[in-house]
Amino acid sequence: MKTFFLAFLIVVWYYSHSIAQEKKDSTKVNGYIQSQYQYFFIPDTVGAATNSFATFSGGNFVNRFTNNRFTIRRGRVNITYYNQRNHARFSFDLTERGIAIKDVYFQYFEPLIESIYLKGGMFNRSFGQEIGLSSSLRETPERSRVVQTLFPNERDLGFELGFDSKKDILSKFDAALAVVNGNGTNYETNNFKDIIGRIGFKTQKNETSIKLGFSLYNGQINHIYEPVDTIASNTNTKYYIYRFENIEDTTGRTSKGFVIKMDESKSAGTMGKGIERRYYGVDGEIQFNSPLGRLTIRAEYIWGIQPAAVNYKDVEQAYIIYNGMNSFSPSGPVLGVSWPMYDQPQPYNPVIVSPTNKFHHTFVRNFDGGYIYFIQNLFKTEHQLVFKYDWYDPNTQVTGKDIIYDEALYFNDPTYIKPYLSPADIKFETYGIGLNLALNKNLKACFYYEHVVNEKAKIKPYIGDIRLGRMPSPGYEKDIKDDVFTFRLQYKF
Repeated sequence: MKTFFLAFLIVVWYYSHSIAQEKKDSTKVNGYIQSQYQYFFIPDTVGAATNSFATFSGGNFVNRFTNNRFTIRRGRVNITYYNQRNHARFSFDLTERGIAIKDVYFQYFEPLIESIYLKGGMFNRSFGQEIGLSSSLRETPERSRVVQTLFPNERDLGFELGFDSKKDILSKFDAALAVVNGNGTNYETNNFKDIIGRIGFKTQKNETSIKLGFSLYNGQINHIYEPVDTIASNTNTKYYIYRFENIEDTTGRTSKGFVIKMDESKSAGTMGKGIERRYYGVDGEIQFNSPLGRLTIRAEYIWGIQPAAVNYKDVEQAYIIYNGMNSFSPSGPVLGVSWPMYDQPQPYNPVIVSPTNKFHHTFVRNFDGGYIYFIQNLFKTEHQLVFKYDWYDPNTQVTGKDIIYDEALYFNDPTYIKPYLSPADIKFETYGIGLNLALNKNLKACFYYEHVVNEKAKIKPYIGDIRLGRMPSPGYEKDIKDDVFTFRLQYKF
């Protein structure tokens, strides 16, 4: 009888607990629309916008014939299911550029102390502060140049194990460790998996709050020396690994530049080898009351090793030096022509358009970058004055005066060792100032001006040939006129 009664109590408790749990379940739909106007102060010597000048200010133009635009920067819709602290989210963007998936993930907390969670799917990388700060809350229109370069689309695919407690002193600490593909939100293209980790600390005393964090990214990109699985192999194409060194030519001239590492390149063979991709970061934030109101100072510093892919065979040509070099992280395959394996296109084996992994040379650089925000709330309102400084130096081993591209030396002097330096090695700094007006709980206006300053280098203007898709360049012998003004209205719902 006692056993039956005990079993009855357990059943009653289970169903009452289940009903209570069901009452805590909820589904929430929210989002925001960011409608904006932008004016780009483009280089006079170019005469029209090119693909590079809008990259970090909301995306490139579709052509070179305009320097201003109305656009929907983000049309975000979030659908989130909540069960206590557990949740699952679907998030996507609707803009004039189409529909893009942003978040698809679940986050599940263990039930014992509800402090350790498992996250799986497509989610923000746990590195630093700016990535995880929602674009609806961020005080500037876009993330900093270094973050956009290292972490395109901010998100990746994989699993994350983390610690986030609401209990007493444990709530001061948080941690996350993720294993991801490393290609952002795109398809996986190799067997390497990247590891992202962050440890954070936060505290508050009276009206002052402090946050501090340390981050690590440890990954690899795949380099293939001699592809054999496409028609390109019929041209005996080879792809090399370039590393930065001091170089000396046969006349005794010394300089700095990229050198082909032949043995390392050949060791990649036909299947490839991993090239290190490693970042370190430290970030912090302090908030306190100033005579004008709430003041927030937020900063982050990132440094490490960045391999970048150059998807051209002949990297010494001028149009590639000016427009083809880059320092971006990999973002997976591109949509392009996929050739039949081991065969010429035939009616029974046709060329198709599909996600295609382009083969590439790999340039390895040491970099650093960061940002600092000063956000001053105006008295007791939500209106804000904002100042932001950010910088990105893609190659810390060379300064502007040593960044040289001389076409005459490249092709007319047989003793000259080509350094393969390019605009991808130039440091950029951005000074931003803005005003945010909270018109009501849903509507916010943003006025923001960015003054972009490039490192001066010995890279002359380039005429180009638009008919062949070789875009002109104003060169980098002086600071390029490439400032940006943004007016944005954001409506949250």
